[in-house]
Amino acid sequence: MESITTFYSWNGLLYLFIGLLALYGIIKIIITLIENSAKKNLANKRFIFWLRNSLFFYVPVAVVIFILGFISINYITHTIMVIIMGVFGFPYVKNYLSGIIFKSNPIINKGALIKSRDLDGEIKKLMVLGMIVNTEEGEQYVNYSKMEEYGFTVNSNKSSALRQTLYLKTERTKEALLDLLFDNPILNFQEIPSLRNGIEPEDLILKYTLESGATTEDLISFLNAHDIVTKLTRKQN
Repeated sequence: MESITTFYSWNGLLYLFIGLLALYGIIKIIITLIENSAKKNLANKRFIFWLRNSLFFYVPVAVVIFILGFISINYITHTIMVIIMGVFGFPYVKNYLSGIIFKSNPIINKGALIKSRDLDGEIKKLMVLGMIVNTEEGEQYVNYSKMEEYGFTVNSNKSSALRQTLYLKTERTKEALLDLLFDNPILNFQEIPSLRNGIEPEDLILKYTLESGATTEDLISFLNAHDIVTKLTRKQN
């Protein structure tokens, strides 16, 4: 009886938190080791994807276990506290759970082309509560709950043509800049890049399509190496 009383205490809750956190770290280390050692065949890729998904779903399960441990210390008071926090935090919890389901989709990954209502671009980063999508208008932050609400289509093939926009600042002429770009295999010249003047004389707006496997970061690094300032959005400093 004494051991049970000790578990339902603040010390017991602390031990529970440490145990859940340690188990998360162990699972993450195992996944990293398997990813680094496994051969890149289809079976191993599926297994690694399953492990990653198990980590996605472990977090909410661990949170539920922790909350139950918290409630067990004082059933009435702590239950009321959890309900109040749940009411105010519901939009964030809903968005987080939508993100877990969204990211567990096997075709969702960095670099995939996604299309939804008022959204058409390349996934640049998957975060806890949303993702960064690179569109023709620049980078956009999108909540996962919006994807659940509006629906979406995904083309994970990076070779699909997607016209993108980059804002440049350089003293080079448009002709000199295009000549520079022709010397690098990053852009798909079957979809000829276009340059037009921006607000200031040294500002240029580049519309382009990337070659298969190339990323916007590759293009930005190439341009920066030639002293050309780049911006993903018109308002970005």
